[in-house]
Amino acid sequence: MEKIEVTEEFLDTYEGEVLFLSQDLEELIEEFHNKTLSIETLVILQQKIESVSDVFLSSAYTQHVSPLFKSFAQLIGTLNYSDLIQNEEAMTYLSEIIDDIKTYINFYFVDRNFTDVYLFEDSLENSIDFLKRTYDCKLGECCEDDGSALDFF
Repeated sequence: MEKIEVTEEFLDTYEGEVLFLSQDLEELIEEFHNKTLSIETLVILQQKIESVSDVFLSSAYTQHVSPLFKSFAQLIGTLNYSDLIQNEEAMTYLSEIIDDIKTYINFYFVDRNFTDVYLFEDSLENSIDFLKRTYDCKLGECCEDDGSALDFF
């Protein structure tokens, strides 16, 4: 029972911040969908994912996911804007990953309906790996079909 109380306190503490982050992520997703993506969008996206990482770092139950968000933010920082906008498939995957993150943080922190952090972590890790492969393939660095399919949250 004590663990649930700590979790509820943690969720209460970060609910407001998550609502703002969720709204910001939704606006960034709209930029992807409207194809109004800019270099600044990627910088802001990187910052927002780092903020998500900071929230997850604040709880013993979720802190193991924080490095994955940090790594994802670093990946976003390495994406070449020109290459990305020419790679519609990678842009779509990136947008869907951001939407998955937004959905999960809302379920977890706001709605409190979904608490399996490990399932989300595995799904996010697989999606990020798939994004990397798709982005790299369009740059000519791979293009071997490994038969795997992307499975978003």
